[in-house]
Amino acid sequence: MKQIHIPFTIFLILILIGCGGGGDGGGNSTVEANAPNPITPINNTLPSNTTWPGYTWDVLENTEDAGMDATKLTQALNYAFLESRNTQGVVVIRHGVIVAERYKEGFDKDSLATSWSAAKSFTSALIGLAIDQGYINSVDDKACIYLTEWDCGELVCQAIGCPLSRGEISIRDILEMRSGLEEKSGVSIYSGADDQLAYSLDRLAYDASGTKFVYSNEDSMILGAVIKTATGLTAKDYAEKELFTQLGMTGDWWTDKENNTMTYCCIDTTSRDFARFGLLFARQGAWNENQIISQEWMDESNKVATGLSNYGLHWWVYPSTGFIGALGLHTNDIWVSKDLDLVVVRNSTYTKIGTDSVRTGSNIHITSGPNSWNNTEFLTYITSSIN
Repeated sequence: MKQIHIPFTIFLILILIGCGGGGDGGGNSTVEANAPNPITPINNTLPSNTTWPGYTWDVLENTEDAGMDATKLTQALNYAFLESRNTQGVVVIRHGVIVAERYKEGFDKDSLATSWSAAKSFTSALIGLAIDQGYINSVDDKACIYLTEWDCGELVCQAIGCPLSRGEISIRDILEMRSGLEEKSGVSIYSGADDQLAYSLDRLAYDASGTKFVYSNEDSMILGAVIKTATGLTAKDYAEKELFTQLGMTGDWWTDKENNTMTYCCIDTTSRDFARFGLLFARQGAWNENQIISQEWMDESNKVATGLSNYGLHWWVYPSTGFIGALGLHTNDIWVSKDLDLVVVRNSTYTKIGTDSVRTGSNIHITSGPNSWNNTEFLTYITSSIN
């Protein structure tokens, strides 16, 4: 198996965009006691890129059967679980099986974690599904076609400083974080708006669409309305029907007070289930015998957008390393290497406050980020373990 070398300078960039993760770093086994039922080999055959999880994941006891060095995998786990790192869980998947897994004391494989902005990549996948299924014509469709609040023929004044027409903004522009819509200051969409969709739509365009990159939760929120208009289902219901069920995962996607799916964040599921989503992308949209999302969308969404450095269609993309990332606040991350058939999930400690998955009143997410985190060191332990 070809070994991938990760340039130090590239991953220094990742430190800035990984949004972060305690526990003790001890232990010599790559598979912890709270990841039960280790088996080796699986069904008397070695795992490969045709091995898939069933209802549960297979856990490989002898990591050499997946072409990986146990010592270096343990180094990755020990790094993640230093006390200052606030890591709740790490899961490493190679060739469709778990090769390394650890959880903070008091948590296990069934504990919920949350995605924060890693959910943006799930939203991108739903747009791809809607295109595959004919609900959306193209990623280059104007967003206003699917947004009753926007007029595709919007008239604007011609004086200097006047806003531009929102009718020119495409779905691609939004996915690339280049909508041109204004940034509202002083209010967090997560904590400051009951109707987060209305808040996101009620913005003017002051930059030409497709030009200026501005990372925006509000832009991602708009995509939920595009999905609902196109498919007739909320993004939450569409994901449950067409994505989560197909992957065998359970995802609790939060909504705002007006039942709008928070498509910029906030999927609660286990670290193992986040890994299912990662494996879908490691396998180019295939799951078992089914092509869940088309190869065309995989290629389109996971390449660096023209004119950008490391961003595609709601995915962080690093061609020099072979990794793509669904990255969230406090280092709630899903890393995928298609070439290595590798998925790495890291989640920070999470406490759900309140009883409902509706962002209102006392229902909130509480996570703890790492005091320090270096993606170079963490991921290099893992990739260098590959023989």
